[in-house]
This record gives sequence, C-alpha cells and structure tokens, in this order.
Amino acid sequence: MAGKTHKARPKTGERRKTNQPLKIDKLPEPVREAIQYIRNHQFKTWKQIEEQSEKPYSKDWVKDGGGFIDWPTLDPEVLDEFAGLRIPDASLHRWYDLRVNQVQRQVLAESEIARNFARKFSGAGIDGANDAVINAMRDEVFALAGKMDSGSRAMYMDALGNLTLAMARIQRVDIQKRKVQVDERKLAQLEKDADLKRRKFQREMDAAEKKITKGEALTADDINQIRQRVFGIGPAPVAA
Repeated sequence: MAGKTHKARPKTGERRKTNQPLKIDKLPEPVREAIQYIRNHQFKTWKQIEEQSEKPYSKDWVKDGGGFIDWPTLDPEVLDEFAGLRIPDASLHRWYDLRVNQVQRQVLAESEIARNFARKFSGAGIDGANDAVINAMRDEVFALAGKMDSGSRAMYMDALGNLTLAMARIQRVDIQKRKVQVDERKLAQLEKDADLKRRKFQREMDAAEKKITKGEALTADDINQIRQRVFGIGPAPVAA
C-alpha cells in the first residue's frame, strides 16, 4: 500500500489558500507587537528571538534583552501550544511572513488599486470639489486592506460600491447645478431681450409721438416699421 502524500507547505512569500490560525495568533497582542519590534528595530534573527522568548519575563525587555512573554500569566490552552515555553524560530518566521510581510505587500497592492480607481473618476470629468470623496475612498481601501480576513474582499468591494454610488450622486447634483445655471443664463438672456425690445419700442413711440406733435399722421409704413423693429413681425395685412 502506497504511503500518503503530503502537500508541500507554502514557501516564504506564498499565500495560503485557507486562512488557518497560527499558534502565535493565540498569544496576546503585546507579545506579537514585541516580535515585530525586536525584528524591525533591534534586527535580531529568528533564532535570537526564539532564545529571548524563553527567558524570564522583564518589563524592560527592550533595554535589558530579557524575556518579552510573561508565560505564567497565559491561559493553559495557550501554554499547551508552546513546548518548553518558547516560540520556535520556524514558527516565528512563518507567522511574520504571513501576518506582516504579506499583509504589507497586499496593502501596497490595494492602495495602488485605490489610486487607479480614483484616477478613473478624476479622468471622467469630476470637479476638484470632489477630491474629498476620492480621498475618503482611498482611506477606506487602506483600512480594509489591512484586515486580511476571509470577509475582507467582500467588505472591500462593498465599500467601493457604496463610494461609487456616492460619486454618482455627486455627479447628478453637479449636473443639476449646471442645468440650473443654464436655465439662469437663459432667463438672463430673455430679460436682456425683453429690455432691448422695450427700448426699441420706446424709441419708435418717441418718434411716432414727435411726428404726431408736428401734426403729421402715422402712415401704414410707420406702423409696419414698429411691427418689424420692435416685435419682429411682418407688415399688417392689407384689408380687401
């Protein structure tokens, strides 16, 4: 009978198909933050961090290099996960790759998507007044990108959908605003035209009044001239 085949464990930098919990995830958050601090600021190797993890706990572990885990205060079920009350270097390496390095790379990738998404709207004629909405959209993507749980992708898409709707509403308001402005310009033009007609009418009436004052009668041509210049209509029909 052939032996069972085991799937190869994902290598450093490779994402897992399923988001399985790791032993270090069960440790308190201050411990996980300490691991990152020692790695990123004190530049210790994983083996050195493993050795420090089994030292007696010291509140000043940053300065004196003592243990950064107060093992006796942890729950028994957590202690059962760590034989010898230490964190193996392999576990440290794997946890840091999955929970820190890969998350950071994902955040950068998601932020680039956000920037492209914002540029897409910006290129579609959205006015500068909507920059706050674009920035809000980018911030939302940043916030969601760091969660990296099984539901984060759906949350990400929902947030973008909601922000897209917000952008569409702003566009509709902007279009309506411009429409009102167009209507106002039309109204202003109508008022201008009406004023011009009034002034034309007044000039023609003044000329007619001057003619009558001299004892002259208004002719059909005079009336037709008023009709044409003031009202833009043709001469009066000639009676049969």
